[in-house]
Amino acid sequence: MDWLIYLGLALVAFLIGSFPTGFLVARAYGVDIREVGSGNIGATNVLRSVNCWAGRGVFVVDVLKGFLPTLLGPRLPPSLDTAIAQIIACLCVVLGHNYTPWLGFKGGKGVAAAIGGFLAICWPAQLIAAVVWLVVFLVSRYVSLASIISVAALPALVFVFSRNMMLTGFAAFVAVVTVIRHASNIQRLLAGTEHKFEKKHA
Repeated sequence: MDWLIYLGLALVAFLIGSFPTGFLVARAYGVDIREVGSGNIGATNVLRSVNCWAGRGVFVVDVLKGFLPTLLGPRLPPSLDTAIAQIIACLCVVLGHNYTPWLGFKGGKGVAAAIGGFLAICWPAQLIAAVVWLVVFLVSRYVSLASIISVAALPALVFVFSRNMMLTGFAAFVAVVTVIRHASNIQRLLAGTEHKFEKKHA
């Protein structure tokens, strides 16, 4: 009955991912994060629209939302296939984050949650992708561009370090979904209207 365990893992991961960290932290400061900045509930908009410490806190929690279920899920029942369990946990956390039922199935873009998931799946690949993100961001000052380029590099990095085609395919799927979620940002980048990063100080 492993399928029941996989189903339970999927449900728990989705619920963990659906916790609307950015919305709740911003609300604690008296801000409806959906009504300011980009309207996104993710860490970047919280950092810009509330303050840097709030944004950093949201980022850390959202990374942990992806990391812990993906790391611990396959270890609970030893009969589970590790790669399949990791993929289910990571995917469902990201889906929960992106389509949280607590906010009308409207959430973030899943970047921080995916980072946490891939730290559990293949940490060397994710660390290099993070370096790619940092370099692109420091050069361009565009968070969206850094996120798109770093996630696009992830499938090749996962393949190099894991040699697992299932995990590589999942990384490619996450990359495609992330790029699609950034469609509006891509349009603004091409039009030259995307805002460069400016944080609100504490």
